[in-house]
Amino acid sequence: MKKTFIAFALVFGFQLSADDHLPANYSMYQTNFLFNCPVAERCFAAFDKYMNSPEVAKEKFEVDFFAVQQNGWDDSTHGVSWYYKDADQYAKAGQIFATSRAGREFRKTMNDIGAEIISDTLTVHSVGVTLKGETVDNGVSLRWSLEVTDPVNFVPLWKNFSKSIEKYEWSSNAYGLQSHYLGNNGNGITHEIWAAFNTPQDALAFLTGMNASKEFAAYAPESRKYSKFKRSYMEVSLKMYNPD
Repeated sequence: MKKTFIAFALVFGFQLSADDHLPANYSMYQTNFLFNCPVAERCFAAFDKYMNSPEVAKEKFEVDFFAVQQNGWDDSTHGVSWYYKDADQYAKAGQIFATSRAGREFRKTMNDIGAEIISDTLTVHSVGVTLKGETVDNGVSLRWSLEVTDPVNFVPLWKNFSKSIEKYEWSSNAYGLQSHYLGNNGNGITHEIWAAFNTPQDALAFLTGMNASKEFAAYAPESRKYSKFKRSYMEVSLKMYNPD
């Protein structure tokens, strides 16, 4: 059954925990909505209007509206990620969306456009490393969705691999691992690896360098013992709201 933007109003608050070793500016929780928009400029305009409504703007939520590219097996064209420092901020955003006039108008507009939600997930940063630059400079990210069957062995393997390629000129500005807590994450996805860059050109240079590296040649067969690859894609930010 087609999922419309009415579904955005169904927000539940749970007290969860994230890794306490993450940098101070990393979000504790993140909600991610991937959707298909048949008229891209109208979807962006509707979301921008919602974010600039008085009741939303005063809260200074950190949000990213992005285009989805080379995402493989689903119909997502765009996405929105909300970053929350704590459970109270998460609950506040959900309450405003579900009860405000701005939220009602946004949902109606998106439904009138024919936008369709493809996935709706709650994730936490299990690992996050910033190497260079500021959040606002990282307008592009590569993402790999995985079904991790043995996190105890996979996570340290991935952390060691990621650390080993930091030395290269083509390395990312930041990288991390997110764990899925809630939502329709599709095909058994449990974790999401991400790497952030200034431009799509930097992201493609990373892919070329990583795939040709001796470190990746050693990591790839080992990682398949503990995880199953599901999809990869690129996110290109169209507008960041209140980045920190």
